[in-house]
Amino acid sequence: MKLGIFCNFSHRHVGGSETVIKQVSERLANTCQYSVKVYSFSVNSYFCENNVEYFKCKKGDDIVSQVNENEHIWIYSDSFWGFDAILQNIKKIKPDVSVALVGAYHMQFHPDILRILQNNKKKFNIITHSSTTIDYKWALYNCLEPIVIPNGIDLSEFDNNAINFREKYGIKEKYLFLNVGQFFYGKGQELISSICKIGNHGDLNFKKESAVAFVFNTIQYKYGEMFLSNCRNIMSIYKNYFFRDLPREDVVAAFKCADAFVFASKKEVSPLVILESQAAGLPWVSMNVGDVKDKKGGIVVEVSKEDMKGYKCPGAIKIDEYVRSISKTVYNKDIRKELVEEGRKQVLQHDWSKIYPLYDEVFKNGKTIS
Repeated sequence: MKLGIFCNFSHRHVGGSETVIKQVSERLANTCQYSVKVYSFSVNSYFCENNVEYFKCKKGDDIVSQVNENEHIWIYSDSFWGFDAILQNIKKIKPDVSVALVGAYHMQFHPDILRILQNNKKKFNIITHSSTTIDYKWALYNCLEPIVIPNGIDLSEFDNNAINFREKYGIKEKYLFLNVGQFFYGKGQELISSICKIGNHGDLNFKKESAVAFVFNTIQYKYGEMFLSNCRNIMSIYKNYFFRDLPREDVVAAFKCADAFVFASKKEVSPLVILESQAAGLPWVSMNVGDVKDKKGGIVVEVSKEDMKGYKCPGAIKIDEYVRSISKTVYNKDIRKELVEEGRKQVLQHDWSKIYPLYDEVFKNGKTIS
């Protein structure tokens, strides 16, 4: 099958969506004999890697010619910048289309685009990563019959990683708290300073014996450097490390060597970093964002207050609960052991070897997966 994947960001850019696209595309190309082309706005010039071809995505009506090179296309996120052009030219689109909603943030606020999709829904497969996320419920409400395909993880890269991250990067503090994520709006890195401030009492003392490591990549996002600079400033009174563009094996090693994963994101769908924490045996703490409540291996801080766009707004009481939850994962050996075991047991079901065949089935047959 000739499969075209359309997205805003792809390999060699690094992030959650990019990882999903890379894993699925390479496995389909090398295991299921797909001919895979990725059309991305982050690609500057053509390249081919692991039997997957990468192209700069065209804009506006010109995208139609790229779409029609394929027998099936997969659009990753309705926030894809070419999504409207594809829908508005739907009569010219030859292949059937699979859409991973990834929140359905665009169509929720663009009813005209939603109507086009509804009027042509036989041509579309609608994919969500969970049956508990906002996009799944939204799709049901709009009679779009969503297909659930969970996110995945490459367990082998965690199981075979023996790098001593602390030794390699000279980390001497007793406890290391990890945050992995790009400096996008809503990722919540600025909240970690509030967590550190409240955490300077009792067993958990960020100033005396702990450090926070931020792991992130260079991104084509004009506000990213501003968010990064702000975070550096507010974290300057605490022991911290900022690691940019680490090799993937070192990122995995960071998960395996840390003491807790501090996930402060205010809005999510199905975050890969939680699966990565589970794979590494790293207890995590998170607000109730996306499908995190369905995941084992960590502690969820319930935050009900949200702004108009659905971003969590934790107050001082919830930040204190966050700190106490982190403390439990570090100092309570029984709780920690239970979290590690539960997380690892659950993540075994999410290895990419079990996930990519679900995409193959949908792309070829459009079947609803139970």
